[in-house]
Amino acid sequence: MGIVFEKEGHIAKVGLNSPETRNALGPDELLALNNVWEECQADDNVRVVVFYSELPDIFCSGMNLKTAIPIWTGMRKPETEGEKWLMSDNKSVGKAMLKHKTLDRPVIAAVNGYCLTGGFEMAMGCELRVASEDAVFQMRETTLGIMPIGGSNVFLPAQVGQARAMEILLTGGNFTAERLLEWGFLNRVVPREKLMEEAMGLAGIIASNGPKSIRGMVRCSRQIQGKSLADALDVEVAIGAPIFMSDDAREGVTAQKEKRKPNFK
Repeated sequence: MGIVFEKEGHIAKVGLNSPETRNALGPDELLALNNVWEECQADDNVRVVVFYSELPDIFCSGMNLKTAIPIWTGMRKPETEGEKWLMSDNKSVGKAMLKHKTLDRPVIAAVNGYCLTGGFEMAMGCELRVASEDAVFQMRETTLGIMPIGGSNVFLPAQVGQARAMEILLTGGNFTAERLLEWGFLNRVVPREKLMEEAMGLAGIIASNGPKSIRGMVRCSRQIQGKSLADALDVEVAIGAPIFMSDDAREGVTAQKEKRKPNFK
């Protein structure tokens, strides 16, 4: 089935479901993901996304090198719609894998089993990460003599610290969910059978808050990266100040005064 996409209220659920490739990301899967992110962006009813695996023992095995490499190297011409899309834009893969994230909704990665290479990098591109106790994370590119270029060299040092990021990247070893929770990469670690319940519960809390505020903070978190302190503070005000004047803000303040839950639209 490739990609499973459904909506429950204000929550979009995006699942990887390619048993034959252990959820490897080939051109067609990447195009499908890109289309899903675009649909979520276009739907104002979507306030948060949960990204998960339909398979019991693996989140994602990374890029499908058997289908992607021949296209990238010119060994054969693109044939499928996904392969043609892959070559149409040098940022296409980055957009699909949340490296170049244009979706201004928080994405929660719900990770179970093995989370390898490109799958690990997709988790890095998510705002929040919940994992099952059996989750194992690995960036094994160096063991194959190649360098990861899906964002890990940029995102991971900011998420776990430079020394820890370099250990993950330079050793190519396995890292448990417990270790990555300790290092600050994960928000929560739960038993496998509680994973989706935990992720959906977190999504529900977020979705109950002001949608303009949610979207503004996601945009801000991306736009301040790489900026000086002064410029980052200016971005925060530029994004946040208009939200103070929004219908959401008026409803939130009124609801607090009236001692009721706000009805954000």
